[in-house]
Amino acid sequence: MKKLLFVAALMLSAVSYSQIEFIETTKTEVTGKIEYVYLEKIGNEAYNFYYKNINDPIHEYVHFSFKNLDNDIEKLYQIIAKGFEESPRDPYKIKANGEVVWLKYTKEEGVTLLQIQQYVSRDPDVMTVSKLLTFNDVNKLFNK
Repeated sequence: MKKLLFVAALMLSAVSYSQIEFIETTKTEVTGKIEYVYLEKIGNEAYNFYYKNINDPIHEYVHFSFKNLDNDIEKLYQIIAKGFEESPRDPYKIKANGEVVWLKYTKEEGVTLLQIQQYVSRDPDVMTVSKLLTFNDVNKLFNK
């Protein structure tokens, strides 16, 4: 009887202190996508903006994140759209969740193009760069 009780106690202690547990994750949804760039919504409160780094031979995806406080997704779209209207000589600089992101506009053959640039925190000496985006690309990305 003592052995049976010992085995039962041992089994209960092993079950109650397992090393693997299930963790709930927040639902994500891709809200806009074009070649090499996509926008991902995290729950109802945040967004990730992903783009492939064309400076990297393997073209890994890089991203910046921001919380959608006060409709910040619409503010980001308005900032980007304003750059296409003004074609600024110097890049716009925005801060998203602690990361500094540059929105660099260039004009080629009368068409304004946007390139997203940032230094990633894991390698601060290397600038990541997106492919050139047209205003139509941005509209598709933001579903406009």
